[in-house]
Amino acid sequence: MQSIYRLLVVDDAKSQGSSLVDVDGNVFLDLFSHFALGCLGYNHPRLLAVARSDDFVRGSINPTSSPFCPATSWFQVLDGLSAYAPKGMTRIFCVDAGTEGIENALKAAFIVHGERRRTAAGLPKNPLELPLEEQDAILRNAGSDAVIVSFSGAFHGRTLGSLSCTHSKTIHKADIPAFQWPIAPFPANRFPLAHHVDENASREADALAALEKIFDEFGPRIAGVLIEPVQSEGGDRHASGAFFRGVQALCNKAGCAFILDEVQTGGGISGTMWTHEQFELEQSPDLVVFGKKLQMGGFFANDAYSIGQFGRMYQTRNGDRARAMLALETLKVIEEEGLLAHVREVGAYFLAGLEALAARYPSLLREPRGRGFMLALDLPTTAARDSFLKKALQRGVFATYTGNRSIRMRPHLILSRDDVDEALRTLDEVAREVSG
Repeated sequence: MQSIYRLLVVDDAKSQGSSLVDVDGNVFLDLFSHFALGCLGYNHPRLLAVARSDDFVRGSINPTSSPFCPATSWFQVLDGLSAYAPKGMTRIFCVDAGTEGIENALKAAFIVHGERRRTAAGLPKNPLELPLEEQDAILRNAGSDAVIVSFSGAFHGRTLGSLSCTHSKTIHKADIPAFQWPIAPFPANRFPLAHHVDENASREADALAALEKIFDEFGPRIAGVLIEPVQSEGGDRHASGAFFRGVQALCNKAGCAFILDEVQTGGGISGTMWTHEQFELEQSPDLVVFGKKLQMGGFFANDAYSIGQFGRMYQTRNGDRARAMLALETLKVIEEEGLLAHVREVGAYFLAGLEALAARYPSLLREPRGRGFMLALDLPTTAARDSFLKKALQRGVFATYTGNRSIRMRPHLILSRDDVDEALRTLDEVAREVSG
């Protein structure tokens, strides 16, 4: 079978740290990290040690059905992961990937929403206590009319439930049926923030007003609101902490779940373990979804969204023990090596360099923005963006695309100032050539 790939083939034996080596021996500074999958660079010694351990081997070759017969190592790993849960999160649910985490967080929101509606109507909370004809109707797909609210420009994955909340690119959704759930506008702040104070405030006020109208229209049908702290695939689009506090306030008023998709924004890339920690929320979210850098998927939940009835959420495995071991070791390294402070410091240095480039080439590079190592800037057109990325790759700097005309940078958390200087020199060379 012929292999098809877009850019290059990685030699992951020779790649080290932030240096990606391809099969032809070319070395690239990796600002891509495989759409933010990478965290500690290639072949980190702590992760190699875990992968070579007997516990990891046993977790890999001895599959267990965690809900029924968990292995002892599961309890140890889950206890460790819980120490890194967002504030207010008391429950963890593990699956294999971020989009599965979204899918199951939506299920948790729907389950709690349904139980609350039945209780309010004087019906049994447990669906198995409903009359048999109503249970039959559920089996014939005549169940809940509940909805999830998501935002324009969002990306939450490619399974059917998550895809119904994804609105970033036509190619993701073409020909695939979707739930007809409401879509709210995302404000997408303009940058630099100091130059667009009134415009950004107006955009956020309009977006919150539109969301409030959705609540008025759908009322008790709304089970939850799903939102990314930064819309990554949609073009690295940001909103203020005040906007997120406003969204949460509307959720609280309606009694529905406030769900944060931290699949790409979690794991330290923004300079805090979870990006929403920077929003000064009045209280913790109800559900926070993780993936990518944690080597697995899942969600954290508060007590209200702990699904207690056996069989409502459980899957055969509920996550991969071996990948969970890597997740826990990754989090320990982030903490023990002070990588959150490192990301904040070096990320601010990188962003300042991008702002200087944009000032030097104002007709080419626009609106540099970022939190920590979640960095982006715009070019005038899709074609200009793609050409710029190609020229940078030819010079040994690997960044990637997002949205219609934005460059997205997602370096590993170990990126150094020297690496940043190399990246900025290369981007300057490309900009000078293109503008020349």
